[in-house]
Amino acid sequence: MLIVTGLSGSGKTTCLALLEDIGFLCVDNIPPKLLKNMLPLFEQSEVEKIALGIDARWKQEFDDVAGDLDSFIEKEKGYSLSILFLEASLDTIQNRYNLTRRKHPLADDGSVEQAILKEKRLLSPLRERADYILDTSKYNTHELRKALINTLKGTSEIKERKTEVNVYSFGFKYGTPLNADFIIDTRFLPNPYWKPELSKFTGLDKNVQHFLNQFHVVHDYLTACINMLLMAVSRYNEEGRSNVNVYVGCTGGKHRSVYLALKIHEFFQNNGYISQINHRESDNW
Repeated sequence: MLIVTGLSGSGKTTCLALLEDIGFLCVDNIPPKLLKNMLPLFEQSEVEKIALGIDARWKQEFDDVAGDLDSFIEKEKGYSLSILFLEASLDTIQNRYNLTRRKHPLADDGSVEQAILKEKRLLSPLRERADYILDTSKYNTHELRKALINTLKGTSEIKERKTEVNVYSFGFKYGTPLNADFIIDTRFLPNPYWKPELSKFTGLDKNVQHFLNQFHVVHDYLTACINMLLMAVSRYNEEGRSNVNVYVGCTGGKHRSVYLALKIHEFFQNNGYISQINHRESDNW
């Protein structure tokens, strides 16, 4: 279990979202006084990776919270619980609040500087108890993801997850998908539909696959599509994107699109990516 805390404006909400992308169950804004009662509930759950966000928004002292965490660890022998404390420079936090035009939760008089000083005092017991301290001043969102992974990579809970590639076949005559990141058009390829002995089959069947395998243009186009997608997915992976939707279309979504979608899915699956495949028009086959 990971406790995520720190100064307001230092990126706690962003970090929780990034942790969620790599498989954590994240719960934010837990009242500090309730934490000791909630920890046993989370400990009994079947979820392996949990991140809990607590901060000074409740305007409560944190001396008891640090003691509660130590008591919980002492009671639950062998249980892993770590604290990640996020902070940033005063100028950085002020600039972030100026950009978002949001009010600091402790700035009753409107002064961000005074609010930060108060917040540092309230959170000092957790900072002293923290296993990891991450200064986010110089990071944008993509850089913060890398810094977060590097900071926590020594824990058993952290394992960076590659971008998931979701591959769909579809038929243009049934409508163009609205949630596609990439649309690959196969309508110019040789069409098994015009072969009477093949029309009733689909791109999942060996005889249709054998027919399409005869044409160099099919191989060349498949290679070009995979190279393009691999370049894009690799870059998306570096930026921390969780998934990409690739739609492969032909006229009816039964032969050519099904075959190429299957080959693209198999390529990514065989090269260490998580890949799912779905044939949108299967009910019309």
